[in-house]
Amino acid sequence: MIIALFGFILLFITILQAFMPKFLKPTEAFGVYVPDSHAKDPVVMKLKNRYTTIVLTLGMIIFVAYLWWALTQNPTEETLILVSVSVQFTTLFVSIGYYFMMHLRVKKLKESQKWLSGKSEVRVVDVNFQEKLKLIPRVIFIIPMIVTVGLIIYTFMKYDQMPEMIPTHWGPTGEADAFSEKTYFSVIALPLILLVMQGMFLLISEGMKFSGARLNPTNKKTSLEQQLAFRKYTSLLMLFITIGITLMMGYFHLQTIHPEISSSIIMWALPLTFLILTFVVVSIYAIKVGQSGSRLKVEGDSPTIENKIAVDEDQYWKGGLFYINRNDPSIMVEKRFGVGWTLNFAHPISWIVLLLPLILIIGITFLL
Repeated sequence: MIIALFGFILLFITILQAFMPKFLKPTEAFGVYVPDSHAKDPVVMKLKNRYTTIVLTLGMIIFVAYLWWALTQNPTEETLILVSVSVQFTTLFVSIGYYFMMHLRVKKLKESQKWLSGKSEVRVVDVNFQEKLKLIPRVIFIIPMIVTVGLIIYTFMKYDQMPEMIPTHWGPTGEADAFSEKTYFSVIALPLILLVMQGMFLLISEGMKFSGARLNPTNKKTSLEQQLAFRKYTSLLMLFITIGITLMMGYFHLQTIHPEISSSIIMWALPLTFLILTFVVVSIYAIKVGQSGSRLKVEGDSPTIENKIAVDEDQYWKGGLFYINRNDPSIMVEKRFGVGWTLNFAHPISWIVLLLPLILIIGITFLL
């Protein structure tokens, strides 16, 4: 079953990475801004198709090799998990390495063919953009956090009834394989980690309100509608993950207080179900919405503005992946390669948003 689980994750990673260029805006190719007039340039389209073919082929070779090794060599559980994780990272590194090759080629092509020559760069804004947003209300994200706080209070009320050794980790079979001595801190460590994760998803949803909308000057109406829909669906995705994690980790914690509800089958099936559902929802999100809502169809396109293009921000995107712009007040910005959001690493708060949750989670784990 471990092989099936890691094999599924590996296959998902391979397919998602291979078809990533299909989910992005036509005006962005491998982290490089492409004017509308060159969005369907034959060379650019060829590079996108080549990326998909190469990454998919290499990924499937790695996938088949992994299954062959796992099914024929009878590795120990520890070895299987270690190799499985290593194979997944290898697949990611292969796709990222090839991405950088494509990034450099598109960037060189853009410079040699002077795609921006003779065109005026303009920045289009909608002053009422925030009022038009239809994100999940903040209170909806706060409700699971209140539930978690209630779970912490309930844990203290049941402290004397809890076992002297608290499970802190569960193996692939659903059985606890690591324990910590009961203390007032160890009994609430899992809910504390859950609370940090819930706060992260709340921040992502809230951060979209203050992230500047990059509208396409050649088609403002379509771009605006896609932006609004993209943020709405992203907020829904964050809520789905929040609820899923709350239910899963909440059960993990409750069964330490009430061992009678503990079941190895549920402990094994619950994270697997959550993982599969998350992958399915993310796939639907990527295919239906795409980056910045580029795959959403909008009726009534606005007229094209000749010789007008969006502001070229390539200088702020290092490698097309990392956004560093001191002049941009946005903390979160839309990714150029990948569906979702990244941080403006020139903004000090971005580092707090990135590092604080990691420090808290690592600190809680270390103190157990």
